[in-house]
Amino acid sequence: MEFLYWLQDSGLATWVRESDALGSTFPYTFLLALHAIGLAMLVGPNVAVDLRILGYGRSVPLASLEGFFRLMWAGFWLNALSGLVLLPTSAVTFLTDPIFYVKLGSITLAVVGLRLIHREVFVGRSGIVTTRAKTLAGASLASWSIAIVAGRLMAYNGNVRWATLGALVALLLLLLVMTAGWRMLARGPGWSVSLRRST
Repeated sequence: MEFLYWLQDSGLATWVRESDALGSTFPYTFLLALHAIGLAMLVGPNVAVDLRILGYGRSVPLASLEGFFRLMWAGFWLNALSGLVLLPTSAVTFLTDPIFYVKLGSITLAVVGLRLIHREVFVGRSGIVTTRAKTLAGASLASWSIAIVAGRLMAYNGNVRWATLGALVALLLLLLVMTAGWRMLARGPGWSVSLRRST
């Protein structure tokens, strides 16, 4: 804990948090804006790729979305570097908050998923969508949803944070079950025949 207080009171953290320029804490607000822009560059295109893999927007050639990966990685590094500079400004609060680790874990899963999706769909596959790619895309959407909500909840205290996060997880599980059920219904005659045979 002493290390966290030292980190939070370090020269850089104090300067970022308390420097008064243009009538406000300009370094802090500037870095916060960069962090938000990096998140948009990363998550926005990632959601577009995930949805296309899941079958939305079939008129858009999947191969044309590969260029998004450069933008996503630029956003990732902008987000990561600005986050590393912002972290010491509230080190004690962030690094002792379990929701911060939920956020980091979800981001890690989403970024690993991003690499796996690129390898599964775009590297030597000519844009062929496999069941594994669809599973990865669904997991990616879930991971980003949890990461974004967890990041937002860090601004609040009390049980409302855990209740909201639990509600999000329950909603994502419900959507997953509904999607699986919809796919079974969409299979049509084959599914209904197997039902008739089993009765």
